[in-house]
Amino acid sequence: MNLKNKTTFKIKGLNQERYFNNISKSINIYNIKKEDDGISQFEVGYRDRKKTKQILEREGYQILSVTNHGILFNIKKIFFRYGIVAGLIFCLLFYILQYNFILQIKVLGQPSEIQSLIKEYVQDNLKSSFKYNIDTKKIENSIKERFDEVSSVSVAIYGQTLLINYNPSTIPEQLQGEFDPIISQYDGMITDIDLISGTLNVHVGDIVQKGEELVSPYIVDTDEEIRQVTPIAKITMDVWISESVAHYDYRLETRRTGKKVISSYVKLGELVIYSHEEENNFKEYELESYSRSLTKNLLLPFKLEKMVYYETQTDEIVEPFEEVKEEVIQKAREKTLIFLDKNAIIIDENYVIRDAGNVHNVIYTITTSVTLGG
Repeated sequence: MNLKNKTTFKIKGLNQERYFNNISKSINIYNIKKEDDGISQFEVGYRDRKKTKQILEREGYQILSVTNHGILFNIKKIFFRYGIVAGLIFCLLFYILQYNFILQIKVLGQPSEIQSLIKEYVQDNLKSSFKYNIDTKKIENSIKERFDEVSSVSVAIYGQTLLINYNPSTIPEQLQGEFDPIISQYDGMITDIDLISGTLNVHVGDIVQKGEELVSPYIVDTDEEIRQVTPIAKITMDVWISESVAHYDYRLETRRTGKKVISSYVKLGELVIYSHEEENNFKEYELESYSRSLTKNLLLPFKLEKMVYYETQTDEIVEPFEEVKEEVIQKAREKTLIFLDKNAIIIDENYVIRDAGNVHNVIYTITTSVTLGG
């Protein structure tokens, strides 16, 4: 890059050597190049450009072109040609300005209701979001004074995030005062019971439903008074897990062909800054759209929105149930197996088929043994 600022004149006329000799007495001339038909090209300092132009016009020379070059003009060219430079400078100034402010508060620690309470408390009592006005030590002390459930807490600023990390207080089990019953998680039949503590509500052979209370968290002592206890029991039950698969002898199936068109939009708020749209000529299609932010930690809400049109094709399927009966039964079995525990012991399997016109519903049932409590 040429660091000196110069102006190049391209002229046409006669007696140019005499002109160059005269003008060089008051103006420095560089890089004189002579061409055919009385055309010449030379350079002068940027400060001498006006004076040179006046002399050329006075002497009657035809000025074919005037070109400025050097570091100053390269910078001007970039600035005026590419508006992005101005935009980048604008964004940079905004970034520098807003980087001094806290944009979010995060609370880390054992997941519980206390997390949201701490966050709300700090948000309500944070008088300024300017980083240098935030006293993290003061926030730590106020959280410990406000919440008895917090044993220790640390507050720090990372980037534009006020990060709060806390440790909950450990409450002795005997002081918690909460005793939950043992609840059935399945539909099934009780096959064995080993009660340690609590009041039993079921017996071997009983049919129970999911959500039913099996052991209550209390006992009746010798004085016929009710005392709360932690229920402990080992209850074994046979559980029935059923799933169904429907088959249609005649059906319409829609599938994607693999073709798609995409339309993209860059927006500043609701103002469209840039768009690229592809024409959608699909007769049938499925539409998926999403939006994501293009800026991070900036006040300018630039976002990218995309709309993807997937071409679809609907086919008529004629498939009698008897031809695929075994496949449908196997599909129903696999669907049922998904809901079994990894180490479950299968006791029995069976299925029933219910027909209604051209619809055939296969209901598959697996009986397995599970143990609750311990």
